[in-house]
Amino acid sequence: MPTINFIIPKVLDRQVKEAIRKRGFASKAEFFRMAAFNYLYKEVPEDNLDRLNALTKAVKEEVRRKFAGRRLPSIRKQIMAL
Repeated sequence: MPTINFIIPKVLDRQVKEAIRKRGFASKAEFFRMAAFNYLYKEVPEDNLDRLNALTKAVKEEVRRKFAGRRLPSIRKQIMAL
């Protein structure tokens, strides 16, 4: 079996250790093998266009609800509000 070495940030390492403890993985290796397996074999929708359309509709409805006929603030004001 091939060996793979990589470095993860400390914050992610803490989250991985917590997941290992809570979910009962035997080791980090087992955790990452399961994560890779889940990623590779996750059922992917055939068409992401449906998801994009749903997200676009949700954003459109939220903007309509929030601004209800008022003008949107300029891009500069929107960015400065972040």
